Amino acid sequence: MTAAQQITDTIDRRDYIIVITGFILPPKYVQESDGPPGAVALARALNLAFEAKPILIIEEKSQEFLLKTLRAAKMRTTDIKELAQKETAVSLIDFPLNLNKAEEKAERILEKYSPAIIIAIEKPGKNSEGEYHTMRGLNITSFHAKVEPLIEKGNRQGILTVGIGDGGNEVGMGNIKRTVEEYVPFAKTCQCPCKGGIAAESRVSLLVTASISNWGAYGIEACLQAVTKKKGILHDPLIEESMLKSLFEAGAVNGVSCQNKPLVDGIPHNIHLSMINMLHTLICS
Repeated sequence: MTAAQQITDTIDRRDYIIVITGFILPPKYVQESDGPPGAVALARALNLAFEAKPILIIEEKSQEFLLKTLRAAKMRTTDIKELAQKETAVSLIDFPLNLNKAEEKAERILEKYSPAIIIAIEKPGKNSEGEYHTMRGLNITSFHAKVEPLIEKGNRQGILTVGIGDGGNEVGMGNIKRTVEEYVPFAKTCQCPCKGGIAAESRVSLLVTASISNWGAYGIEACLQAVTKKKGILHDPLIEESMLKSLFEAGAVNGVSCQNKPLVDGIPHNIHLSMINMLHTLICS
């Protein structure tokens, strides 16, 4: 609810917003199922509620996963140069794996589009050594975009930055790093040579934690509908089912087993549909 209220207070009609996701897992190094549905759901919600112009950021090798999730949610994509002229579309871009190039691209994006809000959902965050890890403490640095410059520069410019995560190794979890180090396995010491642990360093204006990151996004959606009193902001179970089905048909993996099975963080699809139904019941009662 705090996120929904701050977003509503911050955003103006037709503002640009940035939504970042993408978590690539070994051993096959493909996109996991947690993240893209939440990112798409939030982009859709902000577009419907405020006519916002969403720019979605994900690694180049994971773009097809996000594209299929967008299509499943009936969201049109367009070139970023044409986004301002479209009413119900989003743009999809990648981001550098190299930190220096990421710094330069972050500067260009912020200068050109002046986003009102930057949201990172289920996005690996670097530890104190500048390395990125899975929950099992395995190093995945070379596969992931270095998005922290966007967050850090956004914070300095007074942009509302929101982090959504579930494990402690995601962008924004620096807000509660001591808690992560106390309770999460491998948080202080990882299994790679850096030995810096999986706990993320980056901080955001507002951190939203959830059992599953997608669910954190859905909670914000529901609260946005309650705050704005606009119908249809929270997506329905049919869209949820379609998004999840599209992801796994594209080859996404379950974050727990790292296998291409129809689960999100080990939870079967019917539970995710039930979560959407419960949220609809809450905001309609």
